[in-house]
Amino acid sequence: MALAPAPAPPPVFSLRPTNFTKSRRCCRCSSTISRTDGSSSSPPTNTSSTHRPAVILPGLGNNTTDYQKLTLILKEYGVPTVVAKVSRIDWLRNAAGLLDPNYWRGTLRPRPVLDWYLKRVNEAVNEAKELAQGANISLVGHSAGGWLARVYLQEFESSDISLLLTLGTPHLPPPKGVSGVIDQTRGLLDYVKQHCAKAVYTPELRYVCIAGRYTYR
Repeated sequence: MALAPAPAPPPVFSLRPTNFTKSRRCCRCSSTISRTDGSSSSPPTNTSSTHRPAVILPGLGNNTTDYQKLTLILKEYGVPTVVAKVSRIDWLRNAAGLLDPNYWRGTLRPRPVLDWYLKRVNEAVNEAKELAQGANISLVGHSAGGWLARVYLQEFESSDISLLLTLGTPHLPPPKGVSGVIDQTRGLLDYVKQHCAKAVYTPELRYVCIAGRYTYR
């Protein structure tokens, strides 16, 4: 992969901020996905907490309030939800990566440049654990939040997490040696591929990866 000859913008990942719309329950994951046909299934009338708590990890450029609709929908299904506290301006912290020589080599590592995000995730996970009262919890990672969840699982104690649901997350780095293809993560996805557990379904940690298009209505 050829490095950019001129100064590049702060480290970015993939996918733009997204607003969630009409949704339905997905498989056994107690989460939701957007519908493209404009229809949606009705949530159950019983709003008591019957599922393990979920922690939502915002994607690049998103903030906590972008996930209010998703939080309300999950609540209707009895899923207590905590969103990692992230604001749009927080993402400017990624500019610290410009001072790391690995950024220019395309071999950037998640830490320390993304320690601020991982800390917010850890705080949300601890809050969800209190809601779980000893039960397991789920992670719902949107866009970059999905592969950052994999970094979190690798770097932090995660025995209480039994599900990772990712929404539109790129789990593999872009192909190398292809004209016009630039790794916007500057090597972060290479790091995830090499050093983090694979995003595959296991009895201990179930993965559900959702990718596709949606229509805003």
